[in-house]
Amino acid sequence: MQKLASEFERTTIITKRERAVLGFLRDVILNPETGDAIGLSFYVVGLKRKEMVVNALNIAGIGADFIMLESADNVSPPDEIIRIKEILDKDIEIVGSYVVDEDGRHLGKVRDWSVNLKTMRLERLYITPSSLVKLFAQDIIISANNIIKIEKGKITVRSGSVKAGKKIAGIVKAGKVARAKVAQMKSLPQNPKR
Repeated sequence: MQKLASEFERTTIITKRERAVLGFLRDVILNPETGDAIGLSFYVVGLKRKEMVVNALNIAGIGADFIMLESADNVSPPDEIIRIKEILDKDIEIVGSYVVDEDGRHLGKVRDWSVNLKTMRLERLYITPSSLVKLFAQDIIISANNIIKIEKGKITVRSGSVKAGKKIAGIVKAGKVARAKVAQMKSLPQNPKR
């Protein structure tokens, strides 16, 4: 099963051992080189904007409206887990990043992305297309397998790997998966060299 990143917003973080509510999810931290979710960042209950992180290995379970951690002992400030700190320092935001193919064509901007809850990996990008691409599709869905590089403000994908579909707002709602039919998009006309 996959879940949209936007569906994670304000998900409750609870602990298995202490049986307590720790806070509310801020973000899933992805390794931009592999697409693996390596941790979670969340705001602690009762502390104004106090951000904490936890390694993804310490996730005991994920429910419809909660994420369960093994213990509160596994939680740290963002600068104490070296690998998470390195990724947070890159300041990469998936939503809002521009998407281009390896030929340099601008495809659009990421409006959401999904994570596979079994593997805890980036699964798909959901893109609002640029005006040129809108001629071919209302929305663009790109499988994570076709991502070449994720960097600050820009995601590069393989040429010809774009799939187009109908408007897909709300892929995961109330535990139900809406399946969007997709069709291979024709390659875009290239700009003549000047």
